[in-house]
Amino acid sequence: MTFKRPDWRERISLEEIMTLSSQNLRDRASSAFKLIHETKLVLDNLDIKINERTATVVPLVLASMDTAEAIYTLLINHPEEYWVAGLIMQRTQMEYVLRAAYFAKAASHKELMRFRKKGKMPNRGKRAIYIAQVAEDASQHLGWDKDKLLKTVLNHQHELSGVVHGGKEILGIYTMHDTWGDLTIEWDELIHHVDNIMVFVQLALAVTMYISPLDPETMDKVVRPIYEKAHAYFGDQRSIEA
Repeated sequence: MTFKRPDWRERISLEEIMTLSSQNLRDRASSAFKLIHETKLVLDNLDIKINERTATVVPLVLASMDTAEAIYTLLINHPEEYWVAGLIMQRTQMEYVLRAAYFAKAASHKELMRFRKKGKMPNRGKRAIYIAQVAEDASQHLGWDKDKLLKTVLNHQHELSGVVHGGKEILGIYTMHDTWGDLTIEWDELIHHVDNIMVFVQLALAVTMYISPLDPETMDKVVRPIYEKAHAYFGDQRSIEA
């Protein structure tokens, strides 16, 4: 195995070829980036009041959306070099959203204040609450489909944990070709990650809706346009797969 960087003439040709092969991924990430930008604009219209709980939830929501935008930016511009970093950030985005959902209602005031002061999640027994338990508690209190959310979270954990923590998955990724650091894969395989990230963007929006004081009619006017765009986004993906 060798580590060889092509000269500039070879590199231009290589980059042109790889850009073409990753175009579907880039296009999907571009669509997702536009949607998340429009989703963030909706938050300004939810009239969320500042208190201890919202001052915990909203920063986590915004951080999750910023992280999603950063991932999409990497996949739009440099997927061949940074897709692994994007997957690592995806796990972070998911945890931000789940924590926001948990502190929106499930957490007691004592648990909330402990987190705000010490940055520590609540304990379950002698250990801090696991991410799956965070998802379960949050879904129960917010009226989400618990089984569906848990399945999604556990699948994410299984798929991303080794990459996040430097497990054997990293060794496999970085040695899958004869040249050190060649991260070329079937780029369309990453499109489902783009969509999974968008699922959690929509969950983050749902969290902010829960802490908004808007009445149902006003809420509908505020969020319906972005929900219709999200529905169209996922509908486009079903068309691609068909």
